Amino acid sequence: MQEISFFENSKVIVTQTRFIVAHKVIEIKNISYVKIGTLKSYAAFKLVLVICGFLMMFFKDLRITGIIIFTVSFLSAYFTTDRFSVRISTNSGEVDSLVSKDKDYVEKVVKAINSAMWAYHLKSAPM
Repeated sequence: MQEISFFENSKVIVTQTRFIVAHKVIEIKNISYVKIGTLKSYAAFKLVLVICGFLMMFFKDLRITGIIIFTVSFLSAYFTTDRFSVRISTNSGEVDSLVSKDKDYVEKVVKAINSAMWAYHLKSAPM
């Protein structure tokens, strides 16, 4: 019997029995639930560096260093974005199996895993 593929690209494969990502194989039957996780990026440390760099610019000996620290930390804090993950719960615990900045991509993978879970449970249910 041929496996049904719910999602497939170069990095992720979701079939009715397996979820394969980054050379890891997770059996669909072992998954309790799957959801989208959000990995927040905290910019507090970067903002402290912005302030330190700004203050360093007022000292003659530290001006160049202050400009560099201010610029790099400001740009880093400005371009920091949240990342999203496919969070899977199994009997071994919870794991973020796939992490991406593209929320739509993560949503597609989560929907595919949910569909695979339904297909697996319907297939294995007694008739």
